[in-house]
Amino acid sequence: MSPAEAIRAVVGGERPDRGFCAATATRAGELGLTGWVRRREDGSVLIHAEGNRAAIGQLVGFLRGGPTAVRTTEEVTVEAAAVEGHEQFAIRGVSAGVFVVQEHAATAHHFDVRLEVDGVMRSWAVPRGPSLDPAVKRLAVEVPDHDIGHNEFEGGLGSGGVIVWDRGTYEQGGRVAWPEALLRGHAVFVLHGEKLAGGFALQRTRGGAKPQWLLIKRRDEHARPGSDVVAELPRSVLSGRTLAEVVSVASR
Repeated sequence: MSPAEAIRAVVGGERPDRGFCAATATRAGELGLTGWVRRREDGSVLIHAEGNRAAIGQLVGFLRGGPTAVRTTEEVTVEAAAVEGHEQFAIRGVSAGVFVVQEHAATAHHFDVRLEVDGVMRSWAVPRGPSLDPAVKRLAVEVPDHDIGHNEFEGGLGSGGVIVWDRGTYEQGGRVAWPEALLRGHAVFVLHGEKLAGGFALQRTRGGAKPQWLLIKRRDEHARPGSDVVAELPRSVLSGRTLAEVVSVASR
């Protein structure tokens, strides 16, 4: 087997049709290549592909020739890139589902971070809440999956209460396909919320009945070193109330 090589290609000119990314991913898969394709804000398409030289050459030819039934462009630039070790060829920038962060006053105050995966909300209890500071690593304890219908719950619960602290959609990222990434214990994702945005990672540090993870903000344009988003933005994105206000009303 020949050693893997990698390229970065940009497809510009006339803006490629929306089917271009899907067609590129399909062709890359047929060629046994890994990497990713993403549409950029200016309408161009960025591709990272790695594998053997012959297969990469065929993909470049495909990009320059244009996918069947998809408007093409001859403006394709290609340069060598470092091999990153991807195990899939993914379409980036596409929503994988919803996410929600609920602040919960219970026996121990915490935040529940939930990501939609295969029709359920995979969940982690984060005692100190998420952070936008890449230097901060938050403990996240894996808890049982929740139903998607629970995402909008807000109000009294037992002697405590719950607010919807943040919500939105997210993209799955990383070199390994989901949900395999979660099974292996390292999952990368991008949040598009009202308070949280940009890349994050979950890294498992301990297994057992209640696996422990670290929730870490990745360094990108949405990172805010030195910030404390939980303290700065305490109100519900659903009702505008704080958790203390919800608990106070519920206890009357």
